[in-house]
Amino acid sequence: MVITQKLETARRPSWTVDLLDEKNRLIRSLDEVISGSIELSATTKLGGSGTLTISGETQIDWLKHRVRITYNPGIAGVTEWAVATMLVSSPTMKHNEHGRTYEVALLSTLAAIDEDTTDSTYSLAAGTPIIDTVSKVVRSAGATQIAATPSTATLRSSMMWPAGTSKLKIANELLDAANYWSLKTDGYGRTIIAPYTKPSARTPKYKFQQGSNAIHSSEWTREQDTSSVPNQCIITTSGDDKTPALVGIARNENPNSPYSYQARGRWITMTEEVSEIATQEAANALAARRLLDRMTPVAKISVQHAILPLEPDDAIEFSDSGHNVKATVQRMSFDLSYDSLCRADWREIINVG
Repeated sequence: MVITQKLETARRPSWTVDLLDEKNRLIRSLDEVISGSIELSATTKLGGSGTLTISGETQIDWLKHRVRITYNPGIAGVTEWAVATMLVSSPTMKHNEHGRTYEVALLSTLAAIDEDTTDSTYSLAAGTPIIDTVSKVVRSAGATQIAATPSTATLRSSMMWPAGTSKLKIANELLDAANYWSLKTDGYGRTIIAPYTKPSARTPKYKFQQGSNAIHSSEWTREQDTSSVPNQCIITTSGDDKTPALVGIARNENPNSPYSYQARGRWITMTEEVSEIATQEAANALAARRLLDRMTPVAKISVQHAILPLEPDDAIEFSDSGHNVKATVQRMSFDLSYDSLCRADWREIINVG
């Protein structure tokens, strides 16, 4: 969804919660919702969680049903958008003289893939198409709505997982091998399989800037952690008699970075061994990605802003009080109230160079 300047104007916002079946098909509007909250995160395995408080008697199948939470800014010419589609879980019934309410936990739909495991050893031969296999694994866990970007990448060597391995773990390890994102979901509950894009190459979705049209709070914080920041990452595969090991290397040699080799005069190295990488290019890309992951927490901005159709890992620009940066969205949380703001954490983007 394109973020237009109309979203900088006055709002009459509202939230809608719809009850869905296990295939994300609409059952009805869940008008019994009293309150709730959502958190979306780029740094957790499942990517999101939340809570709902529901009043009275309600016909919900806690084992199958889902909810879709939609935000309408109440601005003419701006379409509402789905913020999250989630599983319902762990209902706690509370009763008093006024009746009963349910406190309900919400889980990302990736939880269904994470909770499904292999019932026997799962093995893949060298040459297996990676992305087609990921789609099959996801479908086998019950996901029916999948948006997958095709790829010709294949496994360089065989891979194997023991019985009882989470299908989310299998999918994500395969996606790493192809230099794809870990599995994500969008607001409509679709499972997203897409190539990884380094932060500096992402197009900013919105520019937050101070002034008369500012939609962020004037109160914000910037936090830095400079301890043990690496400037070199080495990724290795184990290899075998038929397939030599790959070594991916990424180095921070940007003279403008305070953490680079040029600035420090020495290498601070992080290492990681992975089971499979499709190509040398993918190995180097994964090393660069891991190095960025360890570097980008160095500068974190915490801010509140008007709710926008952003998703975790989206890029934004921020300009306030002389601080001008490009950053990625790491966390967003909302309350399901008309006056709610988005509480966001952003990571400033660092060019390894």
